[in-house]
Amino acid sequence: LLEVDKPLVLPVDAKVRFLVTSADVIHSWWVPAFAVKRDAIPGFVNEAWTRVDKPGLYRGQCAELCGKDHGFMPIVVEVKSKPDYEKWLGERKAEAAQLKELTSKEWTLDELKERGDKIYHTTCVACHQAEGQGLPPMFPALKGSKIATGPKA
Repeated sequence: LLEVDKPLVLPVDAKVRFLVTSADVIHSWWVPAFAVKRDAIPGFVNEAWTRVDKPGLYRGQCAELCGKDHGFMPIVVEVKSKPDYEKWLGERKAEAAQLKELTSKEWTLDELKERGDKIYHTTCVACHQAEGQGLPPMFPALKGSKIATGPKA
């Protein structure tokens, strides 16, 4: 419960401003090593500043008891050297350019099926199973499902 899909990445020795808000309830963005703890309040923007002088991995968590998923709100910040940060930033820019290209492309049905198959087998298969039979009742079957295979709404 300490990992995240994508950590926040920051450059070392740079003044960083955090703008913190929430879409649902009050949370509190807390990274002890940065001496930063700011409440995230719906409809309000809080700010915090930091400067990290050492590359590394820093951890924090939501510090406000905010509901049933409070224990599943880790914060991971990866601080990179300036050259490593520039390399990382270049990779993100390349990904954004590729995404822009992909979203403007006219896809054939075969290309769409191929991409869908890849996405299903990397994201969905663990719960809905290889042939779509699911793991009822928690993960319903997609195979034969009127919702998944029926007419468009």
